Parts: sequence; structure tokens; C-alpha cells
Amino acid sequence: MTRTAVRLARNVAWLGAGEVVLKGALFAAGVVVARGLGPAGMGAFTVAYGAAMVLMLLLVAGQAEVLIRETARRPAAARALGRLSRSWQRRVALVAVPAAVAATALVRDPTLRWTLLAFIPYAWLRSGLVSAGASFKGLDRMEVEVGARTVELGVALLLLALLAWLSAPVWSTGLAFAVGAAGGLVAIRRASARLTSGAGAGVTRAFLAREGAAFLALNLGAQAALRLDTFLLAGFGVAKEEIGRYGVAAAPVWGLLGVAQLFAVAAYPTFAKLAAQGRIGGRHVAAVAAGGAAAGGLVAGALTAVKAPLVRLLFGPQYLASVPLMGVLVWVLPAAYLMMGLGVLVASCGRQRWSLVSQAILLSGSAIANVAVIPRWGTMGCAVVAVAVWTAGIVASLTVATLAVRRPQGSEEIAAIGPEVE
Repeated sequence: MTRTAVRLARNVAWLGAGEVVLKGALFAAGVVVARGLGPAGMGAFTVAYGAAMVLMLLLVAGQAEVLIRETARRPAAARALGRLSRSWQRRVALVAVPAAVAATALVRDPTLRWTLLAFIPYAWLRSGLVSAGASFKGLDRMEVEVGARTVELGVALLLLALLAWLSAPVWSTGLAFAVGAAGGLVAIRRASARLTSGAGAGVTRAFLAREGAAFLALNLGAQAALRLDTFLLAGFGVAKEEIGRYGVAAAPVWGLLGVAQLFAVAAYPTFAKLAAQGRIGGRHVAAVAAGGAAAGGLVAGALTAVKAPLVRLLFGPQYLASVPLMGVLVWVLPAAYLMMGLGVLVASCGRQRWSLVSQAILLSGSAIANVAVIPRWGTMGCAVVAVAVWTAGIVASLTVATLAVRRPQGSEEIAAIGPEVE
């Protein structure tokens, strides 16, 4: 067994164990909120948690993907790269956090407004945890972030259970997640202090910001693809109970997307090294596309078979209306698995900007289609649109990935980025 295969196997093992724990904890959190706070509370939680994920991505500023790639290329500079990245993220936070606080004042529903506000600290703390974990992923040390995320969600889940038992207001769920994220961040920052502190090998804060901008746009677009329907449902005044049922239908689907993310993150450092050495090609595109589509189809079929008893057992009979929605949404997974794998190839080649145009077109199509269908078909219309949009994205992803592996970012482009600047 080659050293690369051993490294990939170890990464997959750690990330797999982590995904079981982390996705399980997130899913359990949804169950606790759904059962303890009812459909209306679940609706407010679904919208607020989705908004927090968008804000978190903005605060990360695309640095997680950049740090994984650049740390894999320059392992001795891990600590210097992290320090430069954090200095840029602090500048982003000075603008983004006050803007997010101000935006909550525009929300008319007081329950939703306070829940959105309570999730802002969680988004900020979680962004720090994600960025710190990226440095370890670049070093093929996946276990460090897994441990910190386990602390985060373990604490959050215990607090959520207590809050549900006390029938606390739904905004308190944001504080529970924030306390958990603070614990996870402390754990990973302690580990970061032991990283090597060599020079940044010519990397500047401007370079990290520029490379991260494309990843930020891609991540926001991907998160919008996951959350846009929920936000539009709320914007059209659909009842929070109905949004809560839609959130229940979507939770297992997006949770299972973590399986694809597991393999993608495990392979990312290796693909980045291969691309830098000029050893990545069309065979990788074909293998990733075929494997992703097959795996997504298998997972979708399995979830389809158990959807009704799963909803009844975990969420309760009041959410059985979610079953037909889940039966449609689940067929997002084959396309989503394929696209996530190809996205890692494109990022490894340093051509993440090439994905922006196709993503913008698909996201615009999704917005237009949802605006057209929500007034007439509500949540079921959203589910159909989601499947159609993700399936349409397959052709675009294959095209971009094929072009990226043919023209990866050259070593001269990587090196010519100026002196290190704090």
C-alpha cells in the first residue's frame, strides 16, 4: 500500500468517525428543537441557523480552502499562514458583524429577529474554529478539528436538551451553539500553538485575501443554494410551521451530503500536491464524477426506503407531512456528490474562479424558479426546483473540472506573490 493511499485511508477514517459524531449531533440537535419547541420553533431555528451559516462563511472569507491548499504546499509555514489569514479575517469581521446586527432590525417577526441575533456570536466563533482546523487539514491531521468540533457540538447538544426541557424561548438555541463553539475554539487554539512557525514562503495577506475571495463567493453561492428556498419561503410569508416541516425534510438530505464532503476533504491535500506537481488529469475527473454520482445514488435510494419510519421515529407524527418533501429532495444527492468532488479538483488546481460563472447562473435560475413556484406550490415547489437546479449543474461542473486539470495554476504563479507581509 503506497504512502499516499495510507494517508488517504487515515484521513477518511478520522473524517468518517468525525462525521458520524458531528452529523449525528447536529441531527440530534434538530430532533431536540423539533420535539421540544414545536413546528413554529423549528421554523425559526431553521431560518436562523441557515443565516448563521451564511454569516460564518462570510467571516471565514474563503480562508479555510486556501489554508488547506497552501499549508499542504508549505507545511513548515502553517503557523505563519494561519496568522496572516486571521489578520485578514479580523478586517472582514469589523464590517460583517455590525452589518449582520443591523440587518436583524429589519425582521418584523420578534421571535425570528431575536433568534437571528442570538446566532451571530455562534457564527463568529465557529468561523475561528473552521479556519484553525483548516491548517491541520492541510497537514493531513484531520483528527484535530474533529476533536474540537466534537467539543463544540457535545456542549451545544447538552445545553439544547436542557433548554428544551425548560421550554426556553427559541432564541436561546443560538446561545447554546455559541457556548459550544467557544469550547471547541479554545481546544483547537491550544493545538495551534504547537504548529511550526517557519516563514510564510513569500505568501502575503493580499494573496490569501485574493485567493479566498473566489472561495468565499463559491461558498456563499453553495450555502445560498442550500438555504435560498428557506429564506424565500419566509419572505413570502409561508407559515413557520410549514417551514419547520420543510426543514425536517431537508435535514437528513443535507446531513448526508457530509458523506461526500468527508471524501472530498480527505483527498483535497493530496490533490493539491498532485496539481502542483503537474500530475493531475482527465482520469481524475472521470473517476471522481463516476464515484460521486454512484455514491449519491446509493445514499438517495437508502434514504428513500426509510424516510417514513425515520420521520415518525425521530421527529414524531406531527411531521409526517415532511415525508413527501423528503422523497423529492433526496434526489439532489447524486448531483451534489458529483459536484462536490469535482469542486475539490478545481480548487486543487487553483482555478476556483472558473466555477463562479456557472454557479451564478444556476443560483439565479434557482431564485427565479422559486419565486415563480412558491406562491402556487409552496414547499413542494421548492423541493422540485432544488432537484432540477442541482441536476442541471452536472454539465457545468464537468466542463469546469476538465478545463482546470488541463490548465492548473502554474508553479510560477504560486511563487510570484511577493514578500511576506504581516
